[in-house]
Amino acid sequence: MKQTYDNWEIIVCDNNSTDNTVRLIKNLIKEDERLKIIQKKDSGVAEALNTGFNLSSGQILCWLNSDDLYLSKNALEIVNNNLQDKYGYLNSNFLNINSENIVIKSFYSFIPKYKIKKLFYFNQIFTGSFFFTKKVYEKFNGFNLSYKYSFEYEIIIHCLKNFKGIHINKFLSCFRILPGALSSNKTKLNTEFAKIIYRENLKYNNNYFLRILGMLMSGNLHLAFINKFYDKRKGKKI
Repeated sequence: MKQTYDNWEIIVCDNNSTDNTVRLIKNLIKEDERLKIIQKKDSGVAEALNTGFNLSSGQILCWLNSDDLYLSKNALEIVNNNLQDKYGYLNSNFLNINSENIVIKSFYSFIPKYKIKKLFYFNQIFTGSFFFTKKVYEKFNGFNLSYKYSFEYEIIIHCLKNFKGIHINKFLSCFRILPGALSSNKTKLNTEFAKIIYRENLKYNNNYFLRILGMLMSGNLHLAFINKFYDKRKGKKI
């Protein structure tokens, strides 16, 4: 909430939690009307995202899971200044952190220079560092509620196939690695991912050369190369 860019809106989708979440959020709402809470039993994160985005009033959309965070206080300002009308989405680099906010690894992300048609090799995109416009979402049919682990690839592929994006070579967010998290179930994640790729009539390829090409187009190949041998953020507390 302590961002330098202050024209934001937060919608918390609460799945009938039994802890102190609702009370905490309602107390914060008394102090800041930009914060809203939706209390609704849902089938999972995909349905919560559909609910939140459909009720949002902003022109730039994004989401953070409850255990993830933005790295700097000017993250939203950077996004607002760079996501211009000619772009449908914005992507940036990110950090993996543990439960104690210690950096596990730095990730240099990349996006295609042109709209994708057949190949998908952009699996180094983290939704906490992925922002898209309201216009993009309005052409998206919503998240498929049957997906519980890889649903984010639906909106990512929608953006990469249909819109031009911009990559910002900055670290804007942190992806927290925790045991038992949805992202830790690799078997189910990969199974759903394969279904989404097939449905979108794409072929997945994790070829090393293609990843190098992607980083080259995003302007961070040299940084990623250095980071592979010397990750200056690894082990530091944020």
